[in-house]
Formats: sequence, C-alpha cells, structure tokens
Amino acid sequence: MGTKFFKACSVKDLEENKGYRYVVDDVTDIAIFRANGKIYAVDNVCPHNHTPKIHLGFIEDEHVLCPVHFFKFSLKDGKQPDGMGCTLKTYEVKIENEDVFVEKPKSKFFN
Repeated sequence: MGTKFFKACSVKDLEENKGYRYVVDDVTDIAIFRANGKIYAVDNVCPHNHTPKIHLGFIEDEHVLCPVHFFKFSLKDGKQPDGMGCTLKTYEVKIENEDVFVEKPKSKFFN
C-alpha cells in the first residue's frame, strides 16, 4: 500500500450510516463512514465550530450533518450543498483484503 496510506480499521468495523473515529499519531482526528455501501474518510473536526464530533453526525444521502449545529457536508468532497463557505477535509480511501486504508494527512509530522 506504500507510505501514503495507513490502516485505520477493517470493513467489518464500520456500520452503515454510522461514524468511526480514528486519531492519527495523536495529531489528526478522522471520521470514517460507510454510506450507501461506499467508505469515506473526512476530518473529524467540524470547520464551523472546531469540535471533533463529525463521527457522531447523521448521514443523509452521502452527506454528514454535524451533530452540533447540523451543518451539512458532502462525504465525497467535503463541500456544503448550499454553497456556504465551510469545507470539510476529505481523505482518499482504499480497501485491501477487507482492511480500510486512509490517505495520510499532510502534516509536518508525516514524511
């Protein structure tokens, strides 16, 4: 898989329309979702209120609603459907042997 990705969980760990929280090296908080049979990874910290609760959000048509103020973000590209300014960071996901690999966040802590 190379160094660009890390193993976050197994496919069997993910429930449909439920979030799974994974913290990368105690630095980056990521929320992983299975929605409509696809797996997505996004930043777990809401860009609107800066709280790490996206993994507790509600899934609606491949969007996640932040559980704090109900801001809606696309799981595909992190954008809000109504064109508002907040964008949620998304990460590439790969599945290999039923394991979920997520793109490493760009950070000074990673090579």
